[in-house]
Amino acid sequence: MVNDRIKTHIIEECKILASDLIKINSVNPSFGGVGEKEKGNYILNKLKEYINKYNIKNCSITNYDTLDDKNIVRPNIVAKLDFKRDKTLHIISHIDTVPEGELNLWNHSPYEPIIKNGVIYGRGSEDNHKGIVSSLLLLKLIFEGRDRDFNPKYNLSLIFVSDEECGSKYGIQHLLKYESEIFNKGDLIIVPDFGTPEGNYIEIAEKNILWLKFKIKGKQCHGSTPNDGINANVLAFNFANNLYNRLYSKYDRRDNLFSPPYSTFEPTMITNNVENINTIPGYVELYFDCRILPDYTTYDLLRDIEEFIKYFKDNIEKYIIHYDNKNDITIEYEVIQEESSQKTSENSEIVIELKNAIKKVLNKEAILCGMGGGTVGAFLRAKNYDTVVWGIGDETAHQPNEHIKIEDLLNMAKIYYEVLRD
Repeated sequence: MVNDRIKTHIIEECKILASDLIKINSVNPSFGGVGEKEKGNYILNKLKEYINKYNIKNCSITNYDTLDDKNIVRPNIVAKLDFKRDKTLHIISHIDTVPEGELNLWNHSPYEPIIKNGVIYGRGSEDNHKGIVSSLLLLKLIFEGRDRDFNPKYNLSLIFVSDEECGSKYGIQHLLKYESEIFNKGDLIIVPDFGTPEGNYIEIAEKNILWLKFKIKGKQCHGSTPNDGINANVLAFNFANNLYNRLYSKYDRRDNLFSPPYSTFEPTMITNNVENINTIPGYVELYFDCRILPDYTTYDLLRDIEEFIKYFKDNIEKYIIHYDNKNDITIEYEVIQEESSQKTSENSEIVIELKNAIKKVLNKEAILCGMGGGTVGAFLRAKNYDTVVWGIGDETAHQPNEHIKIEDLLNMAKIYYEVLRD
């Protein structure tokens, strides 16, 4: 595909891209970060640099930026290469990252790229710089050597979106408002936001996601007189435990496509409104993270939760010993995030093409799977686009000392190239 001189040049470019991206903080504003604007500008400049360097005439770049509720610009970039084909291969990466976490768990600054033994370390290196870097390297593979044997089977669309780490409201959901400008039925979509060290797992389905906040109101009082109040902590503990057991026992189907192969219903955060030991709290917020097999709907789950709230309040004597007037108790819920998805067919064109490319480049047989984590793929599948989520990596996303092998970035670009060419 490329000679040794060009391969060496592409490896050096890979290191530059991966290093430059790590240096740019793009933590999602929902986590208190600065956002993706600077990193988006870097990507735009790189695309323009390649267009000029290789004299690419058939490429158009469109910005679909938006402002969030903090008045921060959230960039979304679509670069299209028109090869006069009927279908388009879209590769969709996200620009935002999660925060650094505990800095003392890192061996160096999260934004100081370190390359050691062919591995690059830094926040975002795997999630999701591997998608950005490999997408840009694909352009190098196509145009650097002017491969005369390269005959693209599809048009190419490189898409870079914001806000993936916190629901995608300002990313793919915003982009889908312009769906007819960007996508066509029959297009093929790869989301490089997942990966295993072997690179042979292709994700074709995601669990439905439901994040809930329960607002549990009792009555605040002194710690010595629980009969004068209603302990919202006791309500929350019992409510969470019983709802946990109820959901796990009812929604108990298994699907070995996924790991774990069952739906999960986990209470996570809990907060109350007191700061001293001798006050009984009168208000608690309790959060659940539910990841539900596609066999079930979020509608059914919410209906069951509403029924359980009524049952819990009607039978409050089972859950709390000393309290004042039970009519003061209220339990409400708020949907923080809801995503429903569907499976991409095992026989779809993108699955077959990617399996063949993995076999050719990595000499491995592809394995189809599902996952509980959410990606932009869920929103695209909901629109009936055949979408796969795939990549190569050591599964260090969101961790301290996040890293990825330079070789894995190159192999991802090579696999896109094989999917693209006829």
